[in-house]
Amino acid sequence: MGVKTYTQEIESPVAPGRMFKALCLDIDLVPKLMPESFRTIEFLQGDPTSARSIRQLNYAQGIPFEYVRQRIDEVDVNNFYYKYTTFEGGLLGKGYESVVAETKVDAKGAFSVSSGTVLKFNMHFHPLPGTEVSDGDAIVKMTQQKSRMLFKAVEEYLLANPEAFS
Repeated sequence: MGVKTYTQEIESPVAPGRMFKALCLDIDLVPKLMPESFRTIEFLQGDPTSARSIRQLNYAQGIPFEYVRQRIDEVDVNNFYYKYTTFEGGLLGKGYESVVAETKVDAKGAFSVSSGTVLKFNMHFHPLPGTEVSDGDAIVKMTQQKSRMLFKAVEEYLLANPEAFS
């Protein structure tokens, strides 16, 4: 079976630029907001705004894997687009060869940056040869749930701290 793609769209009252900076470019906020899931995020090579950079997400105790490494494939800070490939750790080797994720943060409403955000999140699960990705796959469901929780945690933080990431 081939690549399985899952898409989520979430709306928020937070401006797109603030959401993009907090969600995609900052490495300190996510572990602070979700310490039960993330211990640290660090760049092993490069930085958040450069393609071909390598970052490592270190998970908290109780998460079924220790870390993942991700290669930043594409960053467009002007159009709020971020694409990366998980290539090591985590669920890889357990049915998956890689996972490619794309985040696009758009303004909600016509021609308005302050009317809020529509977050579009696509995940492309590339299975190992001879394996299948099913709609009921527990890892896929957990990944989707954690993504939504992460977005909501960042949204709550930004709403409570209107000067953050301005």
